[in-house]
Amino acid sequence: MKIIKWITVSVFLFFWQNNIYAQTTTELVSKMINAINDFKTGKYVIDKIERIGDHNNTSEMIVKVQASPFKAYSYCVKPIPGIEILYVSGWNNNNAYIKPNQFPYVNLSLNPFGSTLRKDEHHTIPDMGFSYLGNILSDNIVKRTEEFYSSLSSDNEAEWKGKSYYKLTIDVANFGYVNYKVLNGENIYYIGKKLHLSDYMILSYNHLSDFDDVSPGQVIKVPNSYAKKIELYLDKDNYLPLVQIIYDEKGLFEQYEYNSFVLNPVISPEEFTPTYKDYKF
Repeated sequence: MKIIKWITVSVFLFFWQNNIYAQTTTELVSKMINAINDFKTGKYVIDKIERIGDHNNTSEMIVKVQASPFKAYSYCVKPIPGIEILYVSGWNNNNAYIKPNQFPYVNLSLNPFGSTLRKDEHHTIPDMGFSYLGNILSDNIVKRTEEFYSSLSSDNEAEWKGKSYYKLTIDVANFGYVNYKVLNGENIYYIGKKLHLSDYMILSYNHLSDFDDVSPGQVIKVPNSYAKKIELYLDKDNYLPLVQIIYDEKGLFEQYEYNSFVLNPVISPEEFTPTYKDYKF
């Protein structure tokens, strides 16, 4: 009889303790948004998969980033080792400074939003970090509160490559495309930012050759939400989405995995200059 009572009490304590630590979907979203807003600096290795046309591009970059004022440095590990990119808001005429490590073998200054740097890339350099995703989610919460939360689910014990995370899943049942009439002065990048949508998804779906390849009055198709499905794996210590998997109607659209992540390290101002001792500009 004592053994049965002990088992009963143990089971009760187990579920009671787990309920203490189990967090609701709303709590996880709130903590993630707060963590993104509180992000100041980061060092990490990012592994990317992005669908370009009918195939997936993979890459690996070593990154340093500062949220405000925005500064970013990246070193390409693959596919072309040795490419370095430095972008500092307000410096170099707001152009990115690049060592291509291939022809023409001279450092370049390029518009971070231009077609050269955007070629076969889903995002711009100023999208590095977490604010891009945070702005999209915050916009959804404000404009589509009930619909947004009804599409959400969570898991307090989700594994990714042997590590335990909190997981948030956003599954948009009615995902599709709607008409949009281009206004004066707009390009695809601007439309994506304005509507909090993927500009690359708009570009790809409309079979456009460039982000400026639209005219006022032209009717294009834009998605009715950022993605059909988003899976976010939140670090259990800092609540940042260190694994982000995004799907459209065709399947995997993009995936970002933040490895060797260091939150809010001290980064000296010199590390965001081309003359820093570890760089090869």
